[in-house]
Amino acid sequence: MRRALLLTILVLAFAVSAPLEDIGKFFNRQGFVVEKLGDRVVIDLGKGKAFTGERFAVLKEGKKVVHPVTGEVLGSVEEPVGEIEVVEVKDKFSVARIIRDEGIERGQKVKLSVKEVCYEGSEEGYFKVSSYVDNLKKGKNCPYVVKEFQDGFGVELKGKAVAFFEKPIVVQTQPYAREPEEFRVRARFVMSLPSLPLSADACNLTGKDKDYLAVLFENRVVFYEILPKEVVEYATLRLPSGYAVNLQCAPLESDKDVVLINMVSGTEASSILVKFVGGSPVIVRENIPFMMVVLDKEKAHDTFVGQRFDVRDLWGEVRKLELRGDDVVDKGNFDVPTEFRADSAVALGDLLAFTDRDGYLRVYKGEDLILSQPEFDGSYTTAELPGVYEDEDKYTFNVRHFTAQVAKRAYLGAVRNVRSPIYRFLDVTKFSEGELYLIVIDKKGIAHLKKLIGKRFEEAIQSVVRTRSGRLFVITGRTGTLPLQNRGDLFEVEIEPL
Repeated sequence: MRRALLLTILVLAFAVSAPLEDIGKFFNRQGFVVEKLGDRVVIDLGKGKAFTGERFAVLKEGKKVVHPVTGEVLGSVEEPVGEIEVVEVKDKFSVARIIRDEGIERGQKVKLSVKEVCYEGSEEGYFKVSSYVDNLKKGKNCPYVVKEFQDGFGVELKGKAVAFFEKPIVVQTQPYAREPEEFRVRARFVMSLPSLPLSADACNLTGKDKDYLAVLFENRVVFYEILPKEVVEYATLRLPSGYAVNLQCAPLESDKDVVLINMVSGTEASSILVKFVGGSPVIVRENIPFMMVVLDKEKAHDTFVGQRFDVRDLWGEVRKLELRGDDVVDKGNFDVPTEFRADSAVALGDLLAFTDRDGYLRVYKGEDLILSQPEFDGSYTTAELPGVYEDEDKYTFNVRHFTAQVAKRAYLGAVRNVRSPIYRFLDVTKFSEGELYLIVIDKKGIAHLKKLIGKRFEEAIQSVVRTRSGRLFVITGRTGTLPLQNRGDLFEVEIEPL
């Protein structure tokens, strides 16, 4: 009984940061003007994203801000051109009356207008919420009031409850009283993919309780809706010229994900930012000079970073990034180990895993290296970078490692693609098998790699993705001597301890 109680205490803990981030996103909601109809406008914020009586500022993109020394475009100044008030909310859009019009046009951004927010609750809760919500004050005489409850925070608008942010119970990652000796993976084939997948991620595209799968191919991204037993194609986005190398859906906005697509153009990173507008994917920013990644989706804003990448020194400095509207802003240096590569990196709590420049899987706990294992590099995702190697021009990018929840415990996972004995055949890199591992830390703090037994994945694993509800998908890739033979497969997998 005592042991069970101890295990329960270790495994379950309240995570306050998640609801606080969600409250911050709530008061930073943004959208776009879809149509202007006389003294009314239609905006792309529907039920759950806009509420009757709310006011939004209408903004247009103004003059670009250019650094006087480096010539770098730092962003652009947004100019207010009007104000609107929501009068009717539908499922996928809202109608608002125009209060002030100084040049409102279709396609302009709208941003929630909040002059002040009141707070009712504990002193500790007030200080925590105030770090995420601007113009917060104690009291209840504001249009918006945040109320603290035992299991979360509620938001009222003019006395009407409009949102509740629950304090989730999350899994304690380390340490454990006892770890399983082995893990088994079961796989269910879902579908074949029409060409070679380069990368993938699970996405929240609509702000509703629906999960989507974004799959990156050579010149396009295909978005699929994830249903209970199948996935169906939802939308397609054509990519600009260059080499697309990986993709991630990042919860950096108030109600839905943005899509980070890392690309190489010429000899350096030239990535893009994609948002869903009116149900369609739209490229809102191009030529971002970083390989971008959110290391830990539970702490998205704190772990949104970018790494410089070019043919001269390949993986360079790492910078803390911030999303402001449609702009990606450089906030300064971000400390990582010297051998860090952004393409494979993932974090869970104080754990960080990535494949370094020499192909070693590195796992850090804080500043301490706790695991180093060779031969974890390689995938079918490449870009032509002339001058990198003497004998070949193709540069290989690694698979992003993953997180998984097994028997209510959270683990870091790692992907290893086993090179075929016929490494180069007619200019095609070949792998014989994709392997999955869990990183297990024992009671002494020593990290172990546990290879998952069961399903054998042919050739290469290109991505492992996890949905918000915890479903886990594996995307594999195969190549042939002809491009038309390149393809991929999608599996849904379950991991169980033995």
